[in-house]
Amino acid sequence: MVHVVDGAARDPGWDHDIIREELRLHDPLLLDKPLAVVFNKMDLPAAREAWPAFEAARRAEGLNVVAVSAESGDGLERLRALIGELLPDENDPVDLPEPFGVVVHRLDAAGDGFTMEREGDAHRVRGKRIERLAAQTNFDVEESAERFQRALARLGIDAALRKAGIQPGDTVRIGAIEFEWGPDAWEPGAE
Repeated sequence: MVHVVDGAARDPGWDHDIIREELRLHDPLLLDKPLAVVFNKMDLPAAREAWPAFEAARRAEGLNVVAVSAESGDGLERLRALIGELLPDENDPVDLPEPFGVVVHRLDAAGDGFTMEREGDAHRVRGKRIERLAAQTNFDVEESAERFQRALARLGIDAALRKAGIQPGDTVRIGAIEFEWGPDAWEPGAE
């Protein structure tokens, strides 16, 4: 296992201890696995200052620890070497634990789907994911509204509306949100 710690955090040692405790609570055998503790962000002054105490504490615990900067690449060769040292030799027998369960994540492909229909003089778009996104979007924040517009394009809704012949000034409804179709942007308003 590789445990990456943010060296510029308020208390990297505390963060490390929290993760170790979570691993122990999940499965104490995880703490017996070969482990490399990676102290990242050595390009920042706060991390350079915290490193000596963090390193001494981890070494006192018998852990393998290496300082790196993912930003600059410093220390990555040492990290690769450490991981190589921790891997078992290809000729060594490895005792694999019995599986204690398999988690299967099923993606609901239909969750990204949508339908469109005319609703009076408006275009109604229905779909679980896009309706949830519309409800969660704060249209008063430009970045949030832009993220919603990108989702419309990514899900194919923008193109479908154009194909359906939408014109500037037409109304589009998604969930409880109502938009005015414009040439450059959606203009949200409450329904």
